[in-house]
Amino acid sequence: MNEKGYSLVVTLLIITIFFILGLTILSVAIYQARFTEVRVEDVESFHEATKAIEETIAEMKVKVENLQLSTPALLDADLGNVQSGFIQQLMERYGVSIQDITENKEIDRNKLFTRVYVISKAAGKRTVSRQVIVASTPSFLKYALGSQENVVLNGGAYIEGNIYAGKNAYMTNVANYIDFDNNEYMEPTSFPTSKNSVLFVNESYNSCNHEKAPCYEFVGERFLMSKENYSDERQPQDLSIQKEREEFIDVNFEWTVKDKLLNAAGIGTFDQKQNYNDYIQKSINELFDKLKLEGRFDNVDFESVSELQKKIDSTDQSIILRPKDSSEISLDGGVLDLQKKWLIIDGDLVLKVNKPITIKEGNIIVFGDLKIFGIGKDKKNKNIDLDSTVYVFGQRDLNVPGRTWIYNANINITDDKDDKDDDKVVVLLSRGPLEIARINEFENNFSQTPNLKGYFYTESNATVYAVGSYINIEGGLFARGDTSSTAPDFDVSGLVINAYRGQVDRPNRLSFTQSNDIEQSRFVIRHDKSVFINRGEGLPFVDKLSLVVDKLIVK
Repeated sequence: MNEKGYSLVVTLLIITIFFILGLTILSVAIYQARFTEVRVEDVESFHEATKAIEETIAEMKVKVENLQLSTPALLDADLGNVQSGFIQQLMERYGVSIQDITENKEIDRNKLFTRVYVISKAAGKRTVSRQVIVASTPSFLKYALGSQENVVLNGGAYIEGNIYAGKNAYMTNVANYIDFDNNEYMEPTSFPTSKNSVLFVNESYNSCNHEKAPCYEFVGERFLMSKENYSDERQPQDLSIQKEREEFIDVNFEWTVKDKLLNAAGIGTFDQKQNYNDYIQKSINELFDKLKLEGRFDNVDFESVSELQKKIDSTDQSIILRPKDSSEISLDGGVLDLQKKWLIIDGDLVLKVNKPITIKEGNIIVFGDLKIFGIGKDKKNKNIDLDSTVYVFGQRDLNVPGRTWIYNANINITDDKDDKDDDKVVVLLSRGPLEIARINEFENNFSQTPNLKGYFYTESNATVYAVGSYINIEGGLFARGDTSSTAPDFDVSGLVINAYRGQVDRPNRLSFTQSNDIEQSRFVIRHDKSVFINRGEGLPFVDKLSLVVDKLIVK
């Protein structure tokens, strides 16, 4: 009897266990089915939201690029708002929200064509959004690196942002350099690396593996490409290569400087009452002399930064600053608040960085050359805080393009580090060659903080050496290119970058420790779209609108 009772208990226990197990399996199956259903719904809603935003942007892009440029005040009527017009139609057609945040960015709607919108749409419990910027600015600002001629990337640069080559692009795994004794070397290293970048090439792409065959030979004081060793093999292999289908909006440098000179004189680009069109037709020299004769500027002979600041404080006009005893004006420290005025340098400008220099709240035109260089070995006092757009035009009367040198020691050109809300950048445009070399030499800690924060542009060709140097740019670098000459030390026109990846020391001659770690790239550039918002009136003006699209954000 006890045995039968025991068997019954065991049987009931087993049945109970299997029953519970079955319920558990059923619950898990139901949960998984529900989870899969929710997941599918999330994916579908995310896809629908993303598609709606992309279609909205596509239609807005067509609208913006076909608008006839009139005045900034009329742009809002052309685009409409959430209550009426084109913006409202987009919201209804695609079921998106479009928020105008132009005022939040402190943009003057009556002076600038810049408009900033956030396009968003709910995707389940999340929201997908994308910021777009309407701007009348040249195309070079859209790229991390580029040239309307050729782009040559030698060695282990690290790039975040798109690259533009109006003609050909070349990539190698060797960094060329010239040492202090003018001896030339070719140091093997890695190929360039990019993150989510597109290389836009209008003609051909070429690469060379220095481990298999030499990419260069040095002849007649120039590095010459051994083109028989180049092929169309993609390096790095995951690099996205396309042809640019959008129109490239170029800079008319002389017209732009004349426009800014008129703005500095208080004559707006759309100011017909003051005969803007009559002024802009004059040569740069005639315009400069006429505006001076009309008393539209204060003329100051440079003595010191403190005396110049007193003059700025006491006038409402922009200032023409003239050298007192030589052909150059030399600033070697101090703070200069331009108070939203223009500073026009009638001669060469030299920034000697042996102690911190700050120039803020205004823009600069240099009718001469610009030289920025460090003095001494002290690494703590090499900061230049620039909140300006700088045009280096060159000599007006001789029509000699202005050259720009950023050279020697440990120079940082950045925003105001003490101001957490200051994310402005310098935009430096040089009519003549731009040379960047010997920046933060033999630094091997590879700080992720940029030491050059801004956009650097030249009408001419440019060669950048980051072999012993460590150059970290947040912004962009563009050499328009001059077909009548070549980039310094090379046999092509356009932009040439030489970058080593790894540690570099100098006991007697340069000593290299190669690395494949992208964190040890000695040339780093990360594109920053905030320039379209933060530099405003100082940016080059072009007579065509474009739409700049920022990255997709999911919250």
